[in-house]
Amino acid sequence: MTNLITYLKLLAAVTAWGGTFIAAKYAVIDNTVEMAALLRFTAASLILLIILYKKMGTFPRLSRFQLIQIILLGLTGVTTYNLFFFYGLQTVEAGRGALIITSNPIWVALGSVIFFGQRYRLINIAGLIFCVFGVVVVLSKGQLETLFSSAIGLGELSLIGCAMSWSTYTLLGKYLMESHQPLSPLILVTYSSISGSILLAIWMLVTGQSFSINPTIELVTAIAYLSFVGTVAGFIWFFDAVKIVGATKSSVFVFFVPVSAILFGYLLLDEQITISLSFGALMIVSGIYLVNKPINYSNG
Repeated sequence: MTNLITYLKLLAAVTAWGGTFIAAKYAVIDNTVEMAALLRFTAASLILLIILYKKMGTFPRLSRFQLIQIILLGLTGVTTYNLFFFYGLQTVEAGRGALIITSNPIWVALGSVIFFGQRYRLINIAGLIFCVFGVVVVLSKGQLETLFSSAIGLGELSLIGCAMSWSTYTLLGKYLMESHQPLSPLILVTYSSISGSILLAIWMLVTGQSFSINPTIELVTAIAYLSFVGTVAGFIWFFDAVKIVGATKSSVFVFFVPVSAILFGYLLLDEQITISLSFGALMIVSGIYLVNKPINYSNG
């Protein structure tokens, strides 16, 4: 039952992240990408601090070791992830970009092997391949050659950096939750969100970015969704799962993000549900099932 609830939370998290692609477009209509990201994580940090205080009655102190790790989490999961994400999508079409970003479970799997001694059976590897193929089918609308018809440029490299940033964030979070001074998912997400917001602000100061905003209803609505749903709920649910079922099994659910993004497009933008979407979604769900098949080796 515990694992079932965990997987439902994971599904809810990646579904919410699918909606962030739409919300992010509205957030940057009249504002810079840096300012949109800063607003998102500043708002999320305030919400998380309230939740943390209500739950624990205090703000837990960090050791020097934990503080360094939290700064690294904020740097990878908030600052570099968002900068790579927004800069990459300025020059790369959304479908091609989403395919690159959803490669991060592969990086998590490799990191789990290298740093945590994770071992996989052939069926788990097949599941990863199913997921990758399903994402390619979904994003190419069944025309696979369209995703690879242009050369790799700085935009694509930025999005690879985006995927690797999130993978590093995931593995660091797993390490902190299992270290000799373990942090709960709530503390980890709260403090990393704060550190990431501070680092984003420092980046904006150093690069001479403007802190001005145009407070439209679209911006307010988008930031509300990005902060509360995409960050607070999504991040906590995700790291709850990482703690229970492992980094690789949790990260593979990210392959479902493009599917949920297209479903949001269907519900909100009247976009069509195609045969290729249905087939690709089936491949992704099948792959997620295979990756999460129980194994007798150490959890990753």
